[in-house]
Amino acid sequence: MPKLFLTDDLVFTASCPLGKGQEIYWDYPVGVDGRIRSDSVSGLGLRVTELGHKAFVHAYRFNGRRYRTVLGSTVVLNVSSARLAVGKRQRRLEVGDNPDFDRTDPRRAHLLTVREAIDRYWESHVNGLSAGYRYNFAIFVAHWLRPTPTVASKRGHNSRRRYKDFGTMFADRPLSSIKPLNIEEFQKQFSSGYVFNSALRHVLALYNWAIRMQLVDMRNPCTPIRARKVIRRRRDYSTEQIRQIAAHIFYPVFEAPPEIDHLEGFAKRNMALVKGQVATANDQMEELSNFMGILFLTMARPSDLTKAEFDHFDLEKLVWHKHNTKGIKLSRSLYEYAYRSVPIHPRVAAMVQAQRLRWPESKLLFPSHTDMTQPRDNFRKGLDRFKAMPGVPEYFQLYDLKRIAISLMLTAQGVSHEAVSHYVDHKGNLETTMIYDLGLVDPMRPVTERLGVLLGV
Repeated sequence: MPKLFLTDDLVFTASCPLGKGQEIYWDYPVGVDGRIRSDSVSGLGLRVTELGHKAFVHAYRFNGRRYRTVLGSTVVLNVSSARLAVGKRQRRLEVGDNPDFDRTDPRRAHLLTVREAIDRYWESHVNGLSAGYRYNFAIFVAHWLRPTPTVASKRGHNSRRRYKDFGTMFADRPLSSIKPLNIEEFQKQFSSGYVFNSALRHVLALYNWAIRMQLVDMRNPCTPIRARKVIRRRRDYSTEQIRQIAAHIFYPVFEAPPEIDHLEGFAKRNMALVKGQVATANDQMEELSNFMGILFLTMARPSDLTKAEFDHFDLEKLVWHKHNTKGIKLSRSLYEYAYRSVPIHPRVAAMVQAQRLRWPESKLLFPSHTDMTQPRDNFRKGLDRFKAMPGVPEYFQLYDLKRIAISLMLTAQGVSHEAVSHYVDHKGNLETTMIYDLGLVDPMRPVTERLGVLLGV
């Protein structure tokens, strides 16, 4: 495709070479005579077909995709007016508006592609939701909108997705052309019931929004697709398992580092590497024990603790001012505080002080090891070692500490259920609190033992 400075004379004499269906002459600073001019416009082109039809076109990029649109025939436009039109379109592109999508044209809405609809839905609705929802929406519906991680991490860097997101699979299809069979084709990629339902929920929300905005005049194509029934596995704990988990948390046993002073050469080098690995493992286990210990004694959510700061704890009064909690909506009225306070156990204060000694320069109680301004995102390696300890079931999760603690408090410990409900941010809602009850069996064991005594067996 030739690049020349477009003039009205060139428009009049331009022709399409033999054997080609069309030819596009792109506006360029260098003219036919070799002179350099400064008023050329990037993206402006003259299209000449083999039948002799001539029109100005504009090529541009929007949201990472290439577009080319016809501005008008050379009978209606000359070179100067075409350059002015391209300049106006470029200014709209700079502010993030696609000039080829006229919001006032109802006919254009029915030609809206899936990718364009997803971009509009993201800007008008999803972008204002939580980071977790945005991330899940991106991985299922629009992978190109997936946010970049704030902390440099190679975790999952080389992993390959085994499925296509909805936006990639049907990117250039009109949004109104998607049928339930297409949704079924997309959903067939997921074998897990949880993943299947999550993907269906996000696509369903996309079409519900499009119907409300009158971008499509149709029934939601996701409606005929039924969500999969998922039977959750019960994570039950016996009293003995709870004792062993508590012992591993509050009285951790660390591996003794090997002695290397009596070794020499390669043996000393290899054993020094082993000693470093042992020291790292012990350090990870110590910090994990502090994290789980605070969770256990405060019945907090892991998300509450990862965002907690040292300034939120009053170690003299043994009080935790919880700034991050989703159980109670804070600051509903002007006179309410922006946080709620709960008492803490002296052992929690000792663990907080231990973390202060570990991270004297950090504001966060459990910061990331790579960036102290960000919260720690996981304890994966430490949890794998913890699950390998005797008495700890393989299905153990950090959130189970909250469930175990609530269950223990609900088994006739002399504490009212309302007090437990308020402490765990349920605002006295006993129905919500009882969801966490594991239904421990051992507290009821004296019933059958007493019955046996009465029956003489």
